Amino acid sequence: MVKYALGGALLAGAGLTAAAQDVADTERPQAGEYRSTVTFQGLDLPGAPPQVAEMMGRLMSTTTTYCLTEAEIDEGFQAITDRSMKGAEDCSYDRYGFAGGQLDAEMVCRVDGRQMRMNMTGTADRTTSDITMKMSGDFGVGDGTMTLRAQAERIGACS
Repeated sequence: MVKYALGGALLAGAGLTAAAQDVADTERPQAGEYRSTVTFQGLDLPGAPPQVAEMMGRLMSTTTTYCLTEAEIDEGFQAITDRSMKGAEDCSYDRYGFAGGQLDAEMVCRVDGRQMRMNMTGTADRTTSDITMKMSGDFGVGDGTMTLRAQAERIGACS
């Protein structure tokens, strides 16, 4: 298991620090500035009123830009998936696989003292990614699942 420590807000900008890997160019993103659009897909939280899902949809659906540096891309596409749990603590991958443009990963983190599990599946190439993330665990009002879709595209050099 690979371990990381994180800080910041859940599902936002900056990534994790990890040892660089020798990754072929086809198995890593191109350095540069990216626009990422996260779209809320749904919430399954037994007993929660419909307004909770509506609120989560407003809070979790965002568009941001970020810069992937040459140092970060040495981590391969993990440089992108690591960004998905910013704000969490003690994150580790139970599973991480990327081959032939296909991603299949599972990360476990502590968020506000509670354990959360995130399954990530999707596709990526040198300048785009389309990843579905399904978080499950204790949301503070009970166990549930939330599904998000993150689509990113390279929009140029870092500014």
